[in-house]
Amino acid sequence: MSNINDVAKEAGVSITTVSRYLNNSYPVNVNTKKAIQEAIDKLNYKPNAIARGLVRKKTNTVGIIVPYITNMFFPEVVRGISDQCNAKGYDIILVNSNSDGFEEKKAVENFLERQVDGIVIIAPKIEKLPASFYRKLNKTLPLVLVNKYFNDKDIVFIYNDERDGAFKATEYLLDLGHKNILFISGSENSYSSEVKIKGFNKALKSRGLLQKKNSEDNDNILISDYTSENTFKLIKSNMEHVRKHSAIFCANDLMAIGVIKALRSEGYEVPRDFSVMGFDDISISALYEPGISTVSQNITSLGKVSGDAIIKLISKEDVVRNQVLNTSLIIRDSCSRIKE
Repeated sequence: MSNINDVAKEAGVSITTVSRYLNNSYPVNVNTKKAIQEAIDKLNYKPNAIARGLVRKKTNTVGIIVPYITNMFFPEVVRGISDQCNAKGYDIILVNSNSDGFEEKKAVENFLERQVDGIVIIAPKIEKLPASFYRKLNKTLPLVLVNKYFNDKDIVFIYNDERDGAFKATEYLLDLGHKNILFISGSENSYSSEVKIKGFNKALKSRGLLQKKNSEDNDNILISDYTSENTFKLIKSNMEHVRKHSAIFCANDLMAIGVIKALRSEGYEVPRDFSVMGFDDISISALYEPGISTVSQNITSLGKVSGDAIIKLISKEDVVRNQVLNTSLIIRDSCSRIKE
């Protein structure tokens, strides 16, 4: 492989001049530029991206952390971020944290060692890591936190209004005549679960159906882990309790699939015997049978807005620090009016 010395020798210039040309760090006259480029083409020289990044103090890379790469919601968000970054000449480095605070922190440290230009953390573990961790990181390099929020005027947060989405979904089921609605929440003490429970309870309260002020004690809330497999097991092991309800609202679409499969295994049909509502509107929710009614989080838009924000921060452009995206109901075939 040829190196910068070979290019300098072939072009008849100094190594310093070749470096200036490659890094665009100092004016080089037109004839010299032409000679260097011809030498590069002739020798098929490939500049070392890491070395160039160290010289320019810019690597044209963005680090992205997701909690679960197997959950289809997150890859779709990443695609939107990646499209925006790639369009501006940035590559991405993707790390899966398995929703573990220690792994998220380790990924951040790895990104800092690699000297990425910015970091996007999707569904950060704010329940496990102190706010001071994110505040310190935000002062170190450009940072965007996606789909979670805590009170800080300096950090860029981009998230969907999940509370309003849960409220609208519950209200829709209530309008269909369902008074006994079971909510399958995600992991305990998680931001996403808490805001959805608040939206769920708000809708029940508006109809005088809220059971208790302490939502954790309510009989109409069960806790799963956002996976279809464990939600399937949860429903199977709680069928006696499930039968007391006519509708089941799930914190994501994968859980809704687990619910439908569990109900079918018990001889029930959706929506004939139970109405089932999801959340997220991942692509499979439209393909599943029956099509799953759900709450759209505008996943692609969430990714694009997040990608645009991190690029602007890197470029030192102004960015709105707290961007809330609207959710919307997607009505398909998994819900029906209650039979009187």
